[in-house]
Amino acid sequence: MKLKETYKPTEKVSLTSMANIDEMMYSCGVEILHPGGLEKTFEMADDCKINKNSKVLDIGSGKGITAIYLTEKYGCNVIGVDLSSNMVDYAKKFAEKKGLSQKISFINHDAHKLPFDDNSFNVVFAECSTVLMNKEKAFREFMRVTKTGGYIGDLEMSWKKNPQQKIVDKAYKIWEGFSTKTFDEWRDFYEKMGLTDITINDFSDKLRNMEMLYIKSLGIKGILKMSWYMLRNKDLRKGMKEYSKFFKDNKDYIGYGYFVGRKK
Repeated sequence: MKLKETYKPTEKVSLTSMANIDEMMYSCGVEILHPGGLEKTFEMADDCKINKNSKVLDIGSGKGITAIYLTEKYGCNVIGVDLSSNMVDYAKKFAEKKGLSQKISFINHDAHKLPFDDNSFNVVFAECSTVLMNKEKAFREFMRVTKTGGYIGDLEMSWKKNPQQKIVDKAYKIWEGFSTKTFDEWRDFYEKMGLTDITINDFSDKLRNMEMLYIKSLGIKGILKMSWYMLRNKDLRKGMKEYSKFFKDNKDYIGYGYFVGRKK
């Protein structure tokens, strides 16, 4: 079931406006923007021990796709948090359309300062969002709202090996503050934050061409729609070209994986 789009990318999209580019991709028909799609979402959910009794916080919930699929599969309750009011509005309508408004809610809020009591959630779930945050500040909040014995799962683009500084700087620039870690550094970070029973799933080798995966998910209609947007906006064309070049030039460094830890 498709929900009619309620937003369009702005006419003037900044070269570095990732929020607008994400919305453009969504409006063209891409449901899942994070690497690995729903397969890896469900794998991470299983490692986080999500079940029908779980209360889950979805960080950077976007259109609400992850929250909805988690609820449909596991029967859990989910609260989604996103900085984009546009995305939150869409997600609320999507959940209502699916008849899941009693189990899912969405709020427009900054994940660095969550509006929830301590020990509120069994699971904090993030996908491709903490790489754009102050990680220590964000994870302190994730830890605070997670119940003792609960789990934090984070799926992110990561470095397969230590990159040169110029690659780090380029990624930071084109993705508006993006910074990530190697898989070993993510493990060290989880341990530093006080998490235990850490699981790392490196699926880099299974996703050798993210660009082709997105094109496949768009279909003919989506490709034509995206082409129309890009023809109308030279900044968007330039931005997409730069992102594509970055992936191709640095394929030996860019990896994908998720990380799960338990709060003591």
